[in-house]
Amino acid sequence: MNLDEQKAGEEVERNTGEKTPHILVVDDEKSICDILLQFLGKAGYQATATRNGEEAIGVLEGTDVDMVLTDIKMPGISGVEVLKWVKGNKPSVPVLLTTGFPTLDTAIEALKLGAFDYLTKPFHLEEIGEKIKRALDGKHLREENALFASLVSLHEVTKVFTSTHDPNELHRKVLDYCARLSKSDGGALMFLDSNHRLAVFEALGEEYRREVFEEDFFRAASGRTIMQGKPLTVFPGENGSDNDLPDLPPSVGSYVSFPLKTSQRTIGVLNLVRRAGSRPFSDLDLQTIRVLASHAGVSIENVRLYQNIRDNYLKTVRGFALAVEIKDRYTHGHSENVMKYAVVLARKVGLSMAEIEKVKYAGLLHDVGKIGVSELILNKPGKLSLEEFEEIKKHPGLGARILSDVPFLKPLVSMILHHHEYYDGSGYPEGLSGESIPYGARILGVCDAFEAMTSHRPYRKAMTSERAMSILDENKGRQFDPAIAETFLQLLRSEPGR
Repeated sequence: MNLDEQKAGEEVERNTGEKTPHILVVDDEKSICDILLQFLGKAGYQATATRNGEEAIGVLEGTDVDMVLTDIKMPGISGVEVLKWVKGNKPSVPVLLTTGFPTLDTAIEALKLGAFDYLTKPFHLEEIGEKIKRALDGKHLREENALFASLVSLHEVTKVFTSTHDPNELHRKVLDYCARLSKSDGGALMFLDSNHRLAVFEALGEEYRREVFEEDFFRAASGRTIMQGKPLTVFPGENGSDNDLPDLPPSVGSYVSFPLKTSQRTIGVLNLVRRAGSRPFSDLDLQTIRVLASHAGVSIENVRLYQNIRDNYLKTVRGFALAVEIKDRYTHGHSENVMKYAVVLARKVGLSMAEIEKVKYAGLLHDVGKIGVSELILNKPGKLSLEEFEEIKKHPGLGARILSDVPFLKPLVSMILHHHEYYDGSGYPEGLSGESIPYGARILGVCDAFEAMTSHRPYRKAMTSERAMSILDENKGRQFDPAIAETFLQLLRSEPGR
């Protein structure tokens, strides 16, 4: 390719530390190219000149250009075709068209196609200088606006990352947001397993399913990203040998791979791709992905730590429940069943996931206070005396005291304490009534009563479901919240076999 280049702008860049705007001049007349190169160099720009449209597109494909100044009428590919290529592949780059054969139709067509402006020959250099300045100022403003919009989006996305506690949900959100904000056609999250091997955990894109990212190129590229701890990019025109990697799959046009890091280690890789024939990732895209990958790595590690704490919490909860059931041999499985009923009912009445979680474990622990009740009373085969029943009535308070000393169980305390309150105020331990009874406790009261009635006890046999449902119905508004009890009855009636 025969190129005339003017490097005056490079000295400005070295002296100021700022990026010198790079302008591509396209004109089949050498004299015009020479004049424009000299003028642009003196004006502080870096300029490159080509003599036809084919050469211009070649420069644009391999060089970062800030603006194109092109003649319309040229042999081969015209200036209008160059304009179309720029708008299709580098839409942020302004194009200024010139021609020695002006017509109104040509001007209108150029502007419709997205040209920044239109000049007729002969032109004044001062006029070109002014239009170039306006075009570059406009480009800079658009880039700043795009960056600002991107930062706003990134801020919102990082809030979503930090508020998500389910690992699988977080993986999906990370990949979805990264792909959307970087305009990727597909992507995958890979994580290191216990043997330090990369495995695909999540994939996105109709053309780029999980098996695609299992191919040699992606495994090798991701492995390099892990090993080097820095991003890897492969752009159009590069092949595997350029990076000592297997060849890029034919369906992929450009590829980026970012390490997912915590403060102490690299835990995985974010892969993103654009399909063959599409625009490659821009610098702004790469900046966006870099920020997202940084936040994603920390968020994923935090969720893993949260899950470890949660798992230990669940073991603690189940240990408490097991301790009660070992002591009271007649209620084996009672707490598990109450928990299951409570979760279904809580979902049906529309509680949030966080509230359902609380109701779930309150159901499992609602009788934990029975640890402090004598086994003789718990396992007595006959009717309890008044004194014995007073001892039984202490278990909600005992349970609340036990849980109140465990920080992560405190949210359950009010439900445990009040699950034997009656809607009409005749329950215990505090005689609360109606809406003053915590909502979760009212859910537990219904589920606890039904499970107890339909289970064997030392003093009676289990009732049929139909008889227990009838008692629930009769006691709506007295013992039970009428709306909650009715919803539970509807759930029971809808179950096959009930």
